[in-house]
Amino acid sequence: MPKQESIYSVIHLLGELTIFKSFDFEGFLKKLIRLILQITPVDSCFIYFFDRSKKEFILIASKKPHSKLLGRIALKKGEGITGWVAETKKTVTLNKQAYKDKHFKAFKELPEDKYEAFLSVPIIDKEGVVGVINLQNKRPYIFTKEQIRAIEAIVKIISSAFKTIVLERKVNKLENTLEERKIVERAKGILMKIKNLSESEAYEMIRSEAMKKRKTKRDIAEAILMVFGS
Repeated sequence: MPKQESIYSVIHLLGELTIFKSFDFEGFLKKLIRLILQITPVDSCFIYFFDRSKKEFILIASKKPHSKLLGRIALKKGEGITGWVAETKKTVTLNKQAYKDKHFKAFKELPEDKYEAFLSVPIIDKEGVVGVINLQNKRPYIFTKEQIRAIEAIVKIISSAFKTIVLERKVNKLENTLEERKIVERAKGILMKIKNLSESEAYEMIRSEAMKKRKTKRDIAEAILMVFGS
C-alpha cells in the first residue's frame, strides 16, 4: 500500500474517477493508470476492455505510449493470461518468469511482454467481466496482499464507470463514422455531377486527394461542399 503521504493522493484520484462524467475517454484511463501505479509502482500497466459484440478483449490503454497498438491488440476469452483471468474471474499473480507460464501469450509488438512479474485483475460488474488490468515489472516483483486487495477494491468501485465511458466512446466513434460517410457521400454526388464522374471515380478522387494532402476523407469532402455548395 502507498505511504501515508500518498494515501490522500490515492483517495483524491479515486474520488475523481467515480465522477467519471467530468472526464473524456483518455482522461479517465490516464487517471485510472495513475491511481493503480500509486499503489503498485511497477514498470508497465495495460488495460483491456471486453467487447461483447466481438467476444474479444481489446487493448485500450497503457502506461507507455503504444498509440498505434491501442484498439488493435485483441485476445479471445480464455486466451493468454488476460483471457484466462477473465474466464476464471480471479486475480492471477506471477512474481517472476511470467513469460514461462503455460497461459502466457506474448505480442512481439509489446516489449513489456518479456517482463518478469505479472499481476492480472479482472474488472467485473453485475453483467460479468467488462475488462482486465495487467501490471508487469521488468524484474521479479512481490505483489503484496495489501496491493492486490487495494487494486481489486478499486476495480469494484470503478467497474460501472469504466464500462459506461468505454461504451460512450464506441457510440461517439460510430456516430462520427456515420457522419463522415454522409459528408463523403454528398461530396461524391457533387463531383459526379460537375465533373461527370462515376461513383467509384468520385470516391477515388476524394481518397487520393486526402492521401496527397495528408488529410482525412472528411476534410476533403467538407472542402468540396464549401467550394461547390451542399
